Amino acid sequence: MLARATAVALSTAIAATAAGIAGAVPAWADAPSVTSYSPANVVPGTTLHIIGTGLAGTTDVAFTGGVDVAPSATPTDTDVTVTVPAGAQSGPLTLTPATGTTPPNLGVEVTSISRDAASLAYPKTTYVRATLTAAGQGIAGQTATLLVRAVGITYWSPAPNPQTTNSNGAVAFLVKPTRTTDYAVRFAASSTAAAVQTAATRIASRPTLSVSFPVVAPILTAQRFTGAVHPATAGTVLLQRYLSGAWHLAGTATADRYGRFAFAVAAWKTKGIYTYRVLRPADPQHLATSTSPKAIQAVDRTLRYGMTGADVSFLQQRLRALHYDVPAVTGVFNYDTLHAVIAFEKVQKITRDGVVSSTVWLRLGRPVVPRLLHPLAGVGAVEVDLTRQVLFYAVNGVIVRILDVSTGGGYTFVDSSGNLATAITPQGHFYIHYKIDKWVTSKLGTLYRPAYFNTSGYAIHGEGDVPAYPASHGCVRITVPAMDRMYSKLTVGMSVWIYHT
Repeated sequence: MLARATAVALSTAIAATAAGIAGAVPAWADAPSVTSYSPANVVPGTTLHIIGTGLAGTTDVAFTGGVDVAPSATPTDTDVTVTVPAGAQSGPLTLTPATGTTPPNLGVEVTSISRDAASLAYPKTTYVRATLTAAGQGIAGQTATLLVRAVGITYWSPAPNPQTTNSNGAVAFLVKPTRTTDYAVRFAASSTAAAVQTAATRIASRPTLSVSFPVVAPILTAQRFTGAVHPATAGTVLLQRYLSGAWHLAGTATADRYGRFAFAVAAWKTKGIYTYRVLRPADPQHLATSTSPKAIQAVDRTLRYGMTGADVSFLQQRLRALHYDVPAVTGVFNYDTLHAVIAFEKVQKITRDGVVSSTVWLRLGRPVVPRLLHPLAGVGAVEVDLTRQVLFYAVNGVIVRILDVSTGGGYTFVDSSGNLATAITPQGHFYIHYKIDKWVTSKLGTLYRPAYFNTSGYAIHGEGDVPAYPASHGCVRITVPAMDRMYSKLTVGMSVWIYHT
């Protein structure tokens, strides 16, 4: 692997003269020479034995790379011992007095280590890379082990799964530090290379915070913010409020060994926007980290049908953001807003009265988010939850609209054919078979723009009366304005699942 080069050869002549004696008698000493090195491959800081003959007079050894060193022990005729200096490179070396003809090259190995990121937010990953070369060429096939030493620890620990250097002498280890950590790479010894360890490189770790901030909340009501540090780490956590252009301390908590913490926040006295963040200060093992600022809308009114104002606009914006069926932000608590509030109350399993009380405001800040039981990718679909009395319209398995419904009331009635029937909405998986784009009178009543999902006359349709409880003959009632918005979306062939939860 190591190239050979010719060293400078120098013969030492010794001339002797004798005063008063005619003539000169030259005497030639044996020519010093280098025959080999032991070990054949070394790294800076290790001991090198230069082996040959006639070496006893060596006073200095110059390495390729422009560095030199005196022998570390008294030279003998057959051995010069030196410590390889920093900066030594693979290549010929020169002894002073110069010696030898055609000495072998010195196989100095060169290592490097780097990391793709100097700091990392958990749980992101990055690579630690190292390279082993000699004479400017990568050394392939060498076993490399990643060494790990967290800040505060005095010893190295080997990571599992050693790697083998590629044709460029390189390896790359994927790491996910949970605290600030030093890394090094140890290359094992082989028949072609000495064992060597790189210098250390450090990756600083930044934990992440998850915090449950409300989006909206009533005034005069104490708040509780909860969260966790990831990875789970105990320690002090600070709550800060942004006020007058600066962050101010609003609370202190201690995360437990699971990383969990909570802040008790005093009730706000006035309505408005309150902005908070959570900060975890730096410690020897972690960088400081904080959440992004979170604005909370504090409201002061109980809202009812017919009211107007900026808080009504905010209510409508919030309901739309949660995918409830509010067609526009008007600032007026209108019919559509009333049914959107009732749908929200149904999903949250709170009183279904359409009144936005402090309980509703609190739930709007931290809502229960419904989930589909039958998510279907690629197309639109409908799920009707008979227990909660709501309809979910989904696209690509994601809820995009939630509507207030009224389904079969469970009572007995006489249908338009004079027969007794029970007001029950069938459960199961159905498909929309056909639609009629007008008011229709059938055995189940008068239906607005019905979309029939079975052959017995059951449909999703508009209705002038949609109470907050089951009241239909068995169809799925939604409001007339809601049906106008949904009619084009309820396509023939669409899946309809109906179930109790």
